[in-house]
Amino acid sequence: MKPLETVGRVTTRDGQDVVLYHRDGWFQIRVGGLELMSSRLHGSEVALAELAHEEIRGVAAPRVLVGGLGMGYTLRAALDCFPREAEILVAEVFPEVVAWNRGPLAHLAANPLADRRVRVLEVDV
Repeated sequence: MKPLETVGRVTTRDGQDVVLYHRDGWFQIRVGGLELMSSRLHGSEVALAELAHEEIRGVAAPRVLVGGLGMGYTLRAALDCFPREAEILVAEVFPEVVAWNRGPLAHLAANPLADRRVRVLEVDV
């Protein structure tokens, strides 16, 4: 088995390392050595956006907040669910995670940060 390649790293305020790894076409983010998310399984991220959409279905121009960017799967699902008139704000505390989503992770969720409905706020939710 190939070893994990470290793609990026950022440290939280409490000293935990958030590390982006890559191996054979899949990505993983670990915090403090424990898996937070993987590009192999992301159904819960998609379900989160779909559940939010069900709650406000019919709102012509909704404003939606996605708390945390991760690998972009919740944002992609929100873009797929909500109308063209929607505004989707993403609050992400780490500029590095935003950069990962504009770089090595962009293709995973079809580059959701490039959508005109998206605005990223580099803040803590």
